[in-house]
Amino acid sequence: MTLLGLGQDEDGTLAFVASEGTVVPGPLLRIGNTTSRVDFGRDPGEWVDAWSATGIGHHWSLSVGHRAATYAAAAGLLGIPFRQV
Repeated sequence: MTLLGLGQDEDGTLAFVASEGTVVPGPLLRIGNTTSRVDFGRDPGEWVDAWSATGIGHHWSLSVGHRAATYAAAAGLLGIPFRQV
């Protein structure tokens, strides 16, 4: 799966931010929303720090499959930066 969000640098520049991972079995949060347990291939705390450092907002999209290359191409066509965590 791939997360895609819109980050913002200190100077106001917007960028697509993506991260690819794998949905794995295990306990899920019981918060009344659809949830998935995702392994991003690194320590979860380190991943959250890296993801948050991009200036990402609270909302982002989740897509099935590894789509970062497609999102990078779209960012290139739109003339905006792309970052992958």
